[in-house]
Amino acid sequence: MSGSSRRTFLARSLALGIGASSLGSLAASCTDADGTGSEQKPIVPKSAASTKRFKGRIVVATKQNPSAQARQALTRAYRRQQPGVEIVWDTRDYTDSAAYTAWLDSQLSSGPIRPDIVSGSYAPAFRRYVNLDEYRAQVNPYTGHRWDDDYDFETYRDLNDRGERTEIGTETAHLYWFYNKDLLAGVDAEPPTTWDELVSVCAKLRMAGQLPISTNFASIMPDWVSSTYFDQFHDEWISTVQAQPGDWNWDPELDAKFRYRKDNPRIHATYTYSPQRFYRGLKDRTLRFDTPAMVDLVTGLSRVFPRFASADFFTGTDHYRPFLQGQAAMMVDGSWSLPTLQRDLEELTPERLSELGIEQASVQPFGWDVFEFPPMVSPLARRNVRPTEGTGGASICAVDKDPAHTEMVMDFLMFWLSKPGFTAYTQAQVETEDFRPSGPTLVAGVPYPKEIEDLFARVEQRGTVAPAYGGFWLNGAGGKSAEDLRSLFLALLQGDVEGEAYAKRVQQYVQRNYSALLRLAHLTDDDVANPSRRPVAV
Repeated sequence: MSGSSRRTFLARSLALGIGASSLGSLAASCTDADGTGSEQKPIVPKSAASTKRFKGRIVVATKQNPSAQARQALTRAYRRQQPGVEIVWDTRDYTDSAAYTAWLDSQLSSGPIRPDIVSGSYAPAFRRYVNLDEYRAQVNPYTGHRWDDDYDFETYRDLNDRGERTEIGTETAHLYWFYNKDLLAGVDAEPPTTWDELVSVCAKLRMAGQLPISTNFASIMPDWVSSTYFDQFHDEWISTVQAQPGDWNWDPELDAKFRYRKDNPRIHATYTYSPQRFYRGLKDRTLRFDTPAMVDLVTGLSRVFPRFASADFFTGTDHYRPFLQGQAAMMVDGSWSLPTLQRDLEELTPERLSELGIEQASVQPFGWDVFEFPPMVSPLARRNVRPTEGTGGASICAVDKDPAHTEMVMDFLMFWLSKPGFTAYTQAQVETEDFRPSGPTLVAGVPYPKEIEDLFARVEQRGTVAPAYGGFWLNGAGGKSAEDLRSLFLALLQGDVEGEAYAKRVQQYVQRNYSALLRLAHLTDDDVANPSRRPVAV
């Protein structure tokens, strides 16, 4: 963690009654050379069941809207422990992410702020979320364990630009390619294990009159595919973007132990990313896009997209429905669709049909499975492909209010994200017979039903973290830069420009618009010139 957040962590932990010796042990054991975490954990005194009683109201307003049964079960279970606390669920089914973002921005920009628990990734500019790492060593009064024995903080090191962990999820998520076994068997094809094989399978399907891939340009390409394959060709950028001794965010407990290993799936979780050094690399052209590696990458992508995608690739957003209806042989999606697809193929309720906007007769059962992202094989690809993983389920941030209120909110979160609370929460969802988790749970000691466990047995979680710079070539620093860079890539995919010319255009765009990109990133030239100084915007 950063120096400033570490000081805050120490101060708050001491206030919570955690001894300085325990804190020293925790700091030393957070990561090993590979960033995978030490087996030895500091000794923290165990407490009996909490005798502290809280009184007040906690408003939960996450983007995810749990079932009424899950909300009620968790509320009842917590009220038995804390009868003086009222849990209010201000959750709903939003039409899309933009609707929740607009609502959350309005809530966080006016005072007093009503919600206490939100999905903060939809309002990243807000600066008053609780750093949850400050609580992970605290004894959970509902289990007698350290909280990080109850909840897995280690697998994903998801920190903000200040080195703080402000958001956690209840489950894991892993990206996959799903495929229709029947359609691939019909063209005598096996699931591809390389990009060349993917092209070959797609060609066979197209020749047979089948749609090879259901995907879209709106989200899957810029959010998943672009970063995953850019990383395969560009992980040497790590040496430029990682924090160095003397930088304001240098973390000696992590960065001093960093060792590059191309076969380490968690490589991007084992160093501190420095936006200032990234933009310095763009400015001095240490980091370039007009390279043979970039040409190789985008040429490979253009061999598949949009040639083998659906006709609405550039305008559509629903990639799941065509695959469910057997109209496409493959789709790029995540582990959250493992239980969803299985349930939909077994039974579609009238409510689910209405949600999908389809007729019952349009879905016929078929055999299906998943395969990992096929790597591009090239002398310029520095390593195997590492599809992004992360947290799923409910995305949870706590709004930092006055200390007494925040302590109450954190007491509830420790209950929710540990066996006593999460068991009640999960079991209620199971009993609705519509339980669709995104992946294995991050809460210890809470099993899923056997059929769900069997589905997720195929999920090999590696703790893969996407590089912070992986999607820049398509997303820039957001805003107009994302529109401009996606337009450039659109021209490549539509065949208006070749790979080499496209790579040169991206490099020229970054050079000509560097100052605008810097402003969008809330950095200044002085910030970039002085990585030792913490930017005002951070």
